[in-house]
Amino acid sequence: MTKRLHKLADYEINPNMALVSFFMCAKTDEEARARADGATFFQFALRFYGAAQNRQRPAPYTVNMWDEYNKWKRDNPEAQEAALRGGLIGSPETIRRKLKRFQSSHIDQVILLNQAGKNSHEHICESLELFGREVMPEFQNDPAQAAWKQGVMSGEIKLEEIDTRAFTDRYGKLANNVAPVKAAAG
Repeated sequence: MTKRLHKLADYEINPNMALVSFFMCAKTDEEARARADGATFFQFALRFYGAAQNRQRPAPYTVNMWDEYNKWKRDNPEAQEAALRGGLIGSPETIRRKLKRFQSSHIDQVILLNQAGKNSHEHICESLELFGREVMPEFQNDPAQAAWKQGVMSGEIKLEEIDTRAFTDRYGKLANNVAPVKAAAG
């Protein structure tokens, strides 16, 4: 019991922050965006099923999710564009610039969602290799982040309380554009 309580206490003072991001790294922003075209499928599918009234789901084999996704993209180009703009999609320089913003917010870990949509295995591997070679080394072993984290953990740095009321809407305003298709009566 003592070991378990000690472990829980460790988590209470651990200021680690992680985020999940769409990811595609290529030589140019245009190439990365083309290769990441289906990246928002993952987010779409989660919202499609998560927004179902009373958690009702269509019957199996009654919905082609890829067709629904492409219809949503056609009907909501601004939402598609905004989602891609927010991800780590681009050239090494573009991704580096975005990671520096994360770094200034003390984000510790970034989970790269690279396999969403109809990406080829070759493009996923190329993306990871380019990122690993040209971007990642700059963000490993950051002494400033380690010092900040130590300051938080020791109590020397007090984190301000943030108002999270703006984030209580589970899906945000764009979710209104995603609704499960009602299955045809059989």
